[in-house]
Amino acid sequence: MSEEKLREAVDEIRTQLARAQGLSASTRDSLEELARDLAVVAERPPGSPVGDGDSLRERLSDAVRRLEASHPSLSTTLGNVVDTLAFFGI
Repeated sequence: MSEEKLREAVDEIRTQLARAQGLSASTRDSLEELARDLAVVAERPPGSPVGDGDSLRERLSDAVRRLEASHPSLSTTLGNVVDTLAFFGI
């Protein structure tokens, strides 16, 4: 994933989080942490190792499952990020 597209995805996640109604404090906190982690990945120099990309993808996938029914738009955005990270081997 290009860093620019990942930054755009992080911005979209943050925008949707700001609008999301009915998220528990713990869910909101975990999603904000994911957005921060994705922002770190987006800011890394091209070609540098990501660290534990599997863990990041797993956490995103878990968030997608938790939010599918209650926040479908946010769930879809997170799912798109998961798919793109996997495509680029992150």
